[in-house]
Parts: sequence; structure tokens; C-alpha cells
Amino acid sequence: MDVLEKLAEKNKAQEKHRSNERFVTIVLLLILVPCLFGIAIDVGLIESSASFNLWLYGAGTLCFGLPLAAMGDLMLFPRWLKLLGLFVLQSWFIYFWAFQMQSLLAFVPLLPVFALLQIQLPKIRQQAGRE
Repeated sequence: MDVLEKLAEKNKAQEKHRSNERFVTIVLLLILVPCLFGIAIDVGLIESSASFNLWLYGAGTLCFGLPLAAMGDLMLFPRWLKLLGLFVLQSWFIYFWAFQMQSLLAFVPLLPVFALLQIQLPKIRQQAGRE
């Protein structure tokens, strides 16, 4: 019976790892969604400002999305709230970065996310110490 119990524990652990991989894949896709808008603007499917540069847009997308995802990963919120927040903040970024060409306003959401991370930092350190 010990063998069956160990096998059941391994199956549970494997399912947890699969769930984590699916979540990371969804987050990565959400981070790259603004690039699809950039390509659509570059091809001419969506109208935007005349001074659109796809390479600058792609670099800005990564400079916004990767820190946002890293900070969101550390936060102590449920996964559904993290995904919803990422979706809303990416929508904000797309609107101001691609359509309004307001780079300062596009990156503003990073400030409250960073402030929230700093507020939760003691709890995050306690949780990391327990694990």
C-alpha cells in the first residue's frame, strides 16, 4: 500500500506542476498580446499615429509586460485576480502606447503595482521563509 500512496502523491504533485505550467503559458500569452496589436498597426489593419515603430513598440511591450508579470507573480493574490489585473493593465498599456502614443501614461500602472508589492513584501518574505 505504501507504493500506491507514493504514486498518488506523485500524481498530485505532477498535476500541480501542469497547472502551474498552464498558468505561466496564459500569462506569457497575455504579455505578448500587445505585440499582436503592434503587428496589426504595422500592417495597416488598425489605424494609429503616423510615427509608429514596430521595434520600439515591441521593446516597450516587453519592458512593460515582463516587470508587471514578475511583480504579479510575487503578489499574494488569487490567480484569477492576477490574470484579471494583467488583462486590465495590458489593455491600458495597449490603449496609451499604441493608439494614443502617450508613453508616460502607458507605463503609469507599474507604479501602483510596485507600491502594492512593497506593501506585501513582509508577508511575501514570511511565506518564502516557511517554504
